[in-house]
Amino acid sequence: MMRKAVLRAHVWLVVTLIPLLDRLLPLKLLLALMTPTAGWAPYKGVSAERIAETVAQRLRRRRHMRRRACLREGIALFHFLRLAGLPAALHIGVYPPDSAQGRLRAHCWVTDGCKAPRGAPQEPIAVVLSYSGPASKGI
Repeated sequence: MMRKAVLRAHVWLVVTLIPLLDRLLPLKLLLALMTPTAGWAPYKGVSAERIAETVAQRLRRRRHMRRRACLREGIALFHFLRLAGLPAALHIGVYPPDSAQGRLRAHCWVTDGCKAPRGAPQEPIAVVLSYSGPASKGI
């Protein structure tokens, strides 16, 4: 029970800070900051489902994450899955330009190596970045 309360408080704090860090830091540095060191897994044994549920619960009211919500949610989920010792990877992709607006749209989602990707795109997308740690390519 105590572990669940600690996880909820930790998620609350990290999710509150991500929008500020996203504005201040380049993506490469933000991802490095949100990647726990190897071997440090304080939430080991906590299921990916419990972590995803806790993050989703904190993000229900997206007051702090209106812009680029999928990126910020993905970073939080990636961080906590890695803290649970799971082999999480964060992916960013772009959709083809919308013919009406001529703008590219991007999306971010997380895979945890166990089940279907969380927040995976529903339509064809070109993956431009896959990040699973400091040695990842594309950053």
